[in-house]
This record gives sequence, C-alpha cells and structure tokens, in this order.
Amino acid sequence: MDQAKPNSTPSTTLTTTETTQNDQTSKNNAQNPLVAIGTDTGCIALVRMTDDDVTVIDHGSSGNSSNGNGTAAIQRILMAKSATAPTGAPGIIIPSASTAHSAPDMVAGDADGRVTVFTLGRLFSRTTLSAPVSALAADTNPHTPHGYLVGDMGGSVTSYHTQEMRWRVQLDPYAAELTMSNGHISALLDRDDPQVTGICAVQWADDTGVPTRYVLAATGTQIQVLCHGTFVLPVHLRARCTALCAGSFTASQEGSTQAIVGDETGCLYVLDRFTLTPYARVAHPITRISVLAHHALSASGGPDIVVCSTQSNSVYLLCAGKTIGTYVADVWPTDVAIIESLSAERRCPALVVAETVGRMGTQEHHCWLKVVAIEE
Repeated sequence: MDQAKPNSTPSTTLTTTETTQNDQTSKNNAQNPLVAIGTDTGCIALVRMTDDDVTVIDHGSSGNSSNGNGTAAIQRILMAKSATAPTGAPGIIIPSASTAHSAPDMVAGDADGRVTVFTLGRLFSRTTLSAPVSALAADTNPHTPHGYLVGDMGGSVTSYHTQEMRWRVQLDPYAAELTMSNGHISALLDRDDPQVTGICAVQWADDTGVPTRYVLAATGTQIQVLCHGTFVLPVHLRARCTALCAGSFTASQEGSTQAIVGDETGCLYVLDRFTLTPYARVAHPITRISVLAHHALSASGGPDIVVCSTQSNSVYLLCAGKTIGTYVADVWPTDVAIIESLSAERRCPALVVAETVGRMGTQEHHCWLKVVAIEE
C-alpha cells in the first residue's frame, strides 16, 4: 500500500491502493462496499471493493445517440444509501453503503436525457428529458423517501418519486423558448449557459419558524431556491457555481441542513437559511463536491468533512473551513466518491478515485480505481 501525499495541515492521514490488490480475506467477504462505474459508452458496471469481478447491469439502448454508437455517455449516477452524487464522464463512480448481495437500487442519467431507474440490478423505468442530464441528487422529503431530483443542460429541474414525476421547473424560461426555436439558436449561445450545475435538498425554518424543505438548483452565477416546485428567491454568487452538496458544515439551528457551494474560482461558501457565508478557498477551480459525515472518521463528532475535486490532480479534504488533507492523483481524476466504511475488516472511510487514461492513436480508454483510506 503506497503512501499518498498528505497536506502539511495536521490530523488526517491518506493512504492509497488500487482495486487490483491481492487481499484474499477481503475478497471473499461480500460485505465490502459496491462501486458503480458509468462510462462514455453507456455501460454501468458494479464493482465490489478489493474484488476483481465486474458485473455490467446496463449497456444502454439502441438507437440514435450523442456518440454515434447507439449508446449515450452516462452523465450522473445516484445509488441508494449513497453519501454523494459525484459527476463527470467517463468513469463516474458512486459507492453504496448497502451490503446486500443483490445489486442496489440506483438512478442513472445520460447524455441523451434518459433517466433510468434500476431495482435489484434490473431496469425498472426510463423517462427521457429534452436535454442531457447534468445534475442528480436524492430528495430528502420524509414523505417521499424514494424521491430524487434531476437537473439538465437545458436549465430545467424535475422532482421524481420512484418513476413518477412530481413537478418540473424551468429555471430560465427564455432559454427554453430559444432552445425550441431553430431560428434563435445563436441568441441562446450569446446568453449564459443555462445548464443546472448542481442540485440538492435542504431543510430550513421558514419565516414562521416551521421546518420547510427547499430544493437548491445552481445555474450560472445564481442558486435558485425552490419550494414544492415554486420559486422562492435567487441567491447570487460572484462567479459561476460548479458544485453543490447538502450537509452540516458550521453551527446551525437543530434539525436544519446546510449546503456547501463551490465556484469556478476555487471559492467555497456555506448556504444556510438564505444566507451565503465564505467557508474556504482552494488553489484550483472546483469541479465537484462530496460530503463525509464527521462521525465516520471520529467518535467525537463535529462538522461534516468536505471532499473537493478540482481542475487539477489535487483532491482536498476540508473541515470547519480548514484543509485537513490533500490527495494528489497521478492524472487529473475523472471522478471522486466516498465510501463510509472501507471493508468489513477495516472500518474507516475512504475515497474512490477514478483515473481514466487513453491509449495514443486509439479510442480506447482504461479506467483505474484507486481506494484512498482516510484515517486520523
């Protein structure tokens, strides 16, 4: 097991290994977490950590597609009981906290706008949006525990319960009109990119003190706050928002959740009850954010740990606004996700880092998964 390159700021140790390690004890243990891998050819594979076996559960569907091969690139994956909803393709990864032998439930969105729901490893339902999927997150509404939120590159946000659509909102109606009008495509290109770059659900107290669930959707330099599919207000940023995730990052009202916001300048903010507060800044533009509950790392408790991927080889771990560790990958990571427990024998959280390398002169890509243990 190689030593990673930790940051000089204290307390968190990062060690790494590849999934090809020869660990017979862990290999025979079906309790190790699963990782879902989405590719630019439309395949979704399930890999059990420290196990070389790969199960492909969906090869996409035949027909016209964005890559001309009859299958569209997987844009986002959301797995049941997962801690994060990472982004990017190819090599999207998201681990499952489930230890069941059967394949976990998951939702996948692709570049053709298809939103596919899997149950026990089989296709359960599929709907098609008018634009490629760009964001996917779990809906925390206690009345609809199987809900999820989908954002697309056309600027719309859709709330689903299982396969049923609950509501849909167009964040930029003007952009939607231009998209449907062939004669005004150039005007659309002159405007800010309407795509939804991040989405999550939070619970805040409203003006009367009643706990209320809100959906946050980022597009351009704004975060739109929605309630039951209705606009509440926009929150303005100084730069384009590139990542958004819910959690608990500073002291807040009991029962309330917050959102961590990342932008293209490397700035991080905490959004709590409509108020944006500076959190930290990293050296590179932020590409995605995942959150690790502090209790997974320490019994003493504390604010959630922010895992921040950037437009570089560096992946940052931050807590209470300070960098507590840095992992430097060999190449720019395609995606990063979190496992709350590395294996049945090693009960520590870990990062799963996907590194995709192409072969010169060919269209072949090889995706390597590196498991990075996080220890105090």
